[in-house]
Amino acid sequence: MLRLGTENDFDALYPIYMHPTVNPYLNFETMSKEEFLPLFHELITFGTLYVYENDDGQVVATGILCRLERRCSHVVCLTTFATNPNFQRKGFGTRFMRELIEELRKDKRTKRLELYVVVGNEIGLNFYKKLGFQVEGCLRKQFTMIKDGPPVDDLILAMVFD
Repeated sequence: MLRLGTENDFDALYPIYMHPTVNPYLNFETMSKEEFLPLFHELITFGTLYVYENDDGQVVATGILCRLERRCSHVVCLTTFATNPNFQRKGFGTRFMRELIEELRKDKRTKRLELYVVVGNEIGLNFYKKLGFQVEGCLRKQFTMIKDGPPVDDLILAMVFD
């Protein structure tokens, strides 16, 4: 079930965001709950938090949508997308994304959904391509996967709504 997330989801999201297979693809380092709490507040203030729950009420996927402003207000960027590692490869991430895309299609303001994928993340790239995203370009030295690590390239992907 897709729903808007709240600050009350912090305890369920923290272990997902900090998981060693998830965190390298997010835009923040692993940190303690106390250190992450102010950043979490910043993330959900800047964008709209969505969570996807299974039938047992467990958070299985999450993402934050950030609408751009002014002349780009028709563009939404997906950030901080993650599937709970305990539920990966079971279709939850796909269902989450399909429902999220459908919500955006209903909002007539939205004409474009974009996101970034680290070059070399073939699993992520194939996942988004299967959903209908298209690679539009490469941003050189856009992202670092580890603190003080070398910058790597990001692919920008987008889905355009008619």
